[in-house]
Amino acid sequence: MRKGAKVKVCFFPQLENSTNLFLANLVRLLENTGRFECAGFYDLVRKRLSPFGYDVFHFNWFDQCENFSSFLYRFYILVRAIVSGKRIVWTIHNIESHDSLASYNKILRFLLLRHSRVIHVMSEKSFAIPFLKKQLHKVKLVPHGDYFGSYPESDLDVREKFGIAPDAPIALFLGAVRSYKNVDVLVDSFEQTHKKFPDAVLLVCGQVSPREYLDRLKEKISDCPYIRFYPEFVPNENVYSYLKNAAFLVAPYSYRSALNSGTVLMACSYGKTVVTPDIANVLDIQKQADCLYVYHYDSPEEHRKVLAQTMDKAFEDYLSGKMRDKEHAAMEYMKRNSWEMHADEWLSLYEER
Repeated sequence: MRKGAKVKVCFFPQLENSTNLFLANLVRLLENTGRFECAGFYDLVRKRLSPFGYDVFHFNWFDQCENFSSFLYRFYILVRAIVSGKRIVWTIHNIESHDSLASYNKILRFLLLRHSRVIHVMSEKSFAIPFLKKQLHKVKLVPHGDYFGSYPESDLDVREKFGIAPDAPIALFLGAVRSYKNVDVLVDSFEQTHKKFPDAVLLVCGQVSPREYLDRLKEKISDCPYIRFYPEFVPNENVYSYLKNAAFLVAPYSYRSALNSGTVLMACSYGKTVVTPDIANVLDIQKQADCLYVYHYDSPEEHRKVLAQTMDKAFEDYLSGKMRDKEHAAMEYMKRNSWEMHADEWLSLYEER
């Protein structure tokens, strides 16, 4: 690379992803410095341009192939990047794939562990992941940034859309609905919470997969007057309205695969709090700011019980006004941990120092 030339970074899978703004926000930070030229792998492929002219490959969700043909293509990409001497940065978003446990993903993981220049994690607990034990010298912690300005103000009337009373407190689940997010557990728990807070409403919004899980949820929720279920993708231009109308958000993750929660950081960026278990990045957040309603569980049965209890507490604080302290703390946490506040650490992932 010529001295003074921009560092060219290729991000896998792509930059434009309406369901996850992590890479788009990171790229904005890099390009605003004037020192980087960024592109998405599949964005280049669609334009029939070669990604292999780039200096750095930043792999995300790479070792989580859902089928063998996807594995073969990713294996080719990774081997070519290795042979070409590219600087490889690998971000670990999850402990393991949320859906696929196929053994061939371990081959990709092995190569990433061996050949990555930097293994990037976003939470302290990630250092304890067993497969990182022999590669800790490569591991670098930089926390996930903010979502300030990611979702514009919207005129959508969420309460009118779903027939929710103007004064009904809303517990909101927003995002892709997958089994590891335990929405079925949330529904069971809310039934208990609703007995104490009969005016409360649970609003579940997001595209559901697989189809079998959608069918299970429809059957479970069918005709329940205090749960609104919208199994469709919520466009980014409407997200703000959902956040504004919520008393709080709920994200009841599984410990098996979840490390980091974008939902929690999105909520904090808009001054909202979240009911969520103590996954890795949630623990980091709570160390800096008491801005979330955090719980722990050891079994599915216990999860239903403690989730209901934690939602009870959240509704109590919302109705009494105590929740405002957590909402303020959430916004302050995000200001201290914005992309800009950790800019030098992000830049160091891609530059030789």
